[in-house]
Amino acid sequence: MEIVKINPNQPEPNVIAQARATLLRGGIIAYPTDTVYGLGAIVSHPAAVRRIKEIKGRAKHKPLSIMVKDLAMADYYGELKPGAERYLPGRFTVLINKKATVPSWITPNNFVGIRIPEYAFTRLLMAGLLEAVVTTSANISWQTPVHSISNLLAQVGQRADMIDLIIDAGELAFNPPSTLVNMSE
Repeated sequence: MEIVKINPNQPEPNVIAQARATLLRGGIIAYPTDTVYGLGAIVSHPAAVRRIKEIKGRAKHKPLSIMVKDLAMADYYGELKPGAERYLPGRFTVLINKKATVPSWITPNNFVGIRIPEYAFTRLLMAGLLEAVVTTSANISWQTPVHSISNLLAQVGQRADMIDLIIDAGELAFNPPSTLVNMSE
């Protein structure tokens, strides 16, 4: 586990490159978003996705959302409906019918949650990736979402060692986790 501090207003390019490299080699990152700190892994790395669920203490069958860079990438993974652009990017997770491009280890059902955070670090991170990133809040399942790395480390305890890279943007504003918007019907 490595902790790297960033300027939340102007994330350093070398830290963004380090986070991308960690993801691309099958690693897990903890990172800041426009809501709370999150955990992420590339969707095509099932072992990393399993580790995220283990860190969170989340049931293996529970679905996870994905973070994409834009609406075109969102449409690659799911059936976007007119009006999705009202919520993406932003502090929303839009639930849509998934396409075959979403692996079963992300969600075993017919839906997928799509997220495009409106946050400098995540936008720059995603700009250089060709596939989605599994995204979930960095707290233990059913526990309080975390807004600081100290809270994250306290909550996950020894499981923090399963996180390859932690991006520390300091204390985040106390926003609630993303709001779910169901556009799957």
